[in-house]
Amino acid sequence: MTTVELLPDGTPATCGDAHTYPWPAKPGRTAALHTDIGWSMTELGPAAPAAKDLLRLVAAAYLADRTVSRPQLAMRRDLHLVVHLEQPDLWTEDLLDRLADLLHWLSGDTWRIDTVPARPVPAHHRPDILAAPVEAVSLLSGGLDSLCGALLHLDRADTTLFLGHRDSSTAVRRAQDLVKAGLQQRQPDTTYLRYALRPMTTTREPTPRTRSLLFMAMATAVASGHQATRILVPENGFTSINPPLEPSRGGPLTTRSTHPWTFHTLQLLLNALPLDGLTISNPYAGMTKGDLVAAALRPNSTDDLDLAAATLSCAKPNAGRLPGGNPNLNCGLCIACLVRRGAFAAAQRPDTTVYLVHTLTGTAHDRLLRLRRHDLAAWTYATGAGFNEYRVIASGLWPPHTDFDAVLALCDRGLEELARVTI
Repeated sequence: MTTVELLPDGTPATCGDAHTYPWPAKPGRTAALHTDIGWSMTELGPAAPAAKDLLRLVAAAYLADRTVSRPQLAMRRDLHLVVHLEQPDLWTEDLLDRLADLLHWLSGDTWRIDTVPARPVPAHHRPDILAAPVEAVSLLSGGLDSLCGALLHLDRADTTLFLGHRDSSTAVRRAQDLVKAGLQQRQPDTTYLRYALRPMTTTREPTPRTRSLLFMAMATAVASGHQATRILVPENGFTSINPPLEPSRGGPLTTRSTHPWTFHTLQLLLNALPLDGLTISNPYAGMTKGDLVAAALRPNSTDDLDLAAATLSCAKPNAGRLPGGNPNLNCGLCIACLVRRGAFAAAQRPDTTVYLVHTLTGTAHDRLLRLRRHDLAAWTYATGAGFNEYRVIASGLWPPHTDFDAVLALCDRGLEELARVTI
């Protein structure tokens, strides 16, 4: 079992064998952690201690997820978190078990969580922090779905705060910068805040499955600090369900970032905390990606199409390192890119995105095809054979009273969009 301890900078660790992550009192970095949020989190507004402690717990999980290697054969890690909290007594064994279960659902790992009282840390003063009340916090990652959600919400920009996680990836930061500029040009009242929180130690897990939960926990603290009652996580329903495209796919190694069960479980956890009825939801859970693109991108709007083309959907952007490649481009061949391409076709909107697969030539192009052979095989199988209804339903857990007929119909419509892609 690997132990990760998250604590205020300057506090002695309680576990001698732990990987320690001291959190700086002010935005900045320690030897192990870089963050735009100080320990007291005044950058997020006057958030409730429960919301700040939730972010600390999830941040510890994210740091462990990023920096602890997976065994090559078992693929499952045993992870132990020790987290210093403002209100550790609030986090009963039942609440910690709920969080551990959610982390297991997302990552496939076994989690044990212990809490200890944090030493008092004086809050630093930030007079420039925006703390005006808003009605909603909407996540804005730099991806196409979150852009569509922002465009559909722009008429309420004065009461909505858009929130992003400042990733270490240059491609993600570039997409976020372009999205921010485009939205503010269209609606000057748009407020888009982004915060970094990432390990300074060696990253050993390239696809952290807890990043979405970090994003949501950060939104919880921001919403609490700005008196918002709603957190919006824009994602199309087909991607959220993420049905297995072939028999070999599925399980926790398939992303469950915005699956209906993820929202259900997290909402139960929020309900158990003193957070004044804060809700979290995906407003577009009943839409395919094509539905969402059609709803958000105005027909014949060059501005909308250019902004959409600047977003990053690619799940495997490392292919940009191939000779002649560009790491800022969507690859065009991973499942996420194929869903994106099918969405534009289904929405009858021109896809002006520059894809890596269309820019590479010769051996680099051939190598990209080899790198994506498993994605292409899954795409070929699914679009040819269709979905096995039992396999879709059995691929995960579901909230009570789920309409499985609607789930299957949504998956079929998403598959129809995938079939529109020409390789």
